[in-house]
Amino acid sequence: AGPVGNSLACRKEAGSTCFDSVHADCMSVKALRGNLMPTGRGEPQGQKLLTNVSVVKLKKGGTVWEIATYPNMVLSWRSGVQKDVSEVLQIERVYKNVEKGEFAKAKDLVKAFGTDDQVKIALEIMAKGELNLSDKERSSQQELILKEICSVVVEKCINPETKRPVTIGAVERALADLHFNPTLNKPAKAQALEAIKMLEGKYPIQRAPMSLKLSFPAAAKDEVRVRVVALGAAVEAEDVRGDLFVIVCHIPPDRFRDTDALVREYSKEGGAMEVMQLSAVSGHRGDAESKPASPQPAPAPPVLAAVRAPVDGASGGIKSATAPGEVFATRQELAAHMKSDWHKRNLSLKSEGKPMLSKAEFQDYQLMME
Repeated sequence: AGPVGNSLACRKEAGSTCFDSVHADCMSVKALRGNLMPTGRGEPQGQKLLTNVSVVKLKKGGTVWEIATYPNMVLSWRSGVQKDVSEVLQIERVYKNVEKGEFAKAKDLVKAFGTDDQVKIALEIMAKGELNLSDKERSSQQELILKEICSVVVEKCINPETKRPVTIGAVERALADLHFNPTLNKPAKAQALEAIKMLEGKYPIQRAPMSLKLSFPAAAKDEVRVRVVALGAAVEAEDVRGDLFVIVCHIPPDRFRDTDALVREYSKEGGAMEVMQLSAVSGHRGDAESKPASPQPAPAPPVLAAVRAPVDGASGGIKSATAPGEVFATRQELAAHMKSDWHKRNLSLKSEGKPMLSKAEFQDYQLMME
């Protein structure tokens, strides 16, 4: 018999510890935590708990499910920095109790998740579950995400008096005065929008306007100009080009949906909207109007094939035509992208012959539409 649990196939001699992944009963999670002192009965002694494993928990179907992950890797995976699941999960198994090394039963997983695919369930737990961190780890992660939040605020805000960007130091001090506490379970950009709402009205900070190019039928020129100005837009330039009346303007981000609805009213007559800059801040690069966009290729058929990315050393990946700048580590990740709103939005833009959005640009677009 093996030293841990009841291993039917283990051939290790008594007094040693089996780490064979095939022998699930021998794979005590406590053995993963290092500094074990096996005794004659094979019982680990003097283990340092949670020194190199982080537990993620998710309650579903009335039961708490757990997975064992490497410290500091879950947040990197959630933010998209880490894409290799094997670098995040210590064991591709779902637990009822990580501390005791108690695995979940397949029938219980099917009842709660509708499948017994351990990796698929582990990914759901990683995405939605609560990450257990030590006080030191939590403090470190909160400090990192706070810096990211402040960076997003700086990118999206200006000083209304000077029309210049605000500084990270000023934002950090203001949030500290307001006792703003970042959470680890929400994206930094979403929390940045919450922080901006807290800061506006109390400090000289406001959202930077968006730079848009709007096209309307020339016959409705006078009417649409009045309606655009009524939305709070500052008109930068306007011109009649053939049958279209084109306006380049700056609008407050909170009026983006209303502007989009106005343009849609004239969509059959050629109405269109192009986002030139998400944040038009003084000192940043000029409007896209002064720098003509490169001609777009003819629209491709709706079916977009994935291509294998060039192999760099020992690593490779998969690219998708609707995910500019992204490389997927597995075909499962690619399949998930093909079902995403990002893929659908870029597919629509490509069919219209318009530039597609990067992941960061699409996230900004989603936040604007909320």
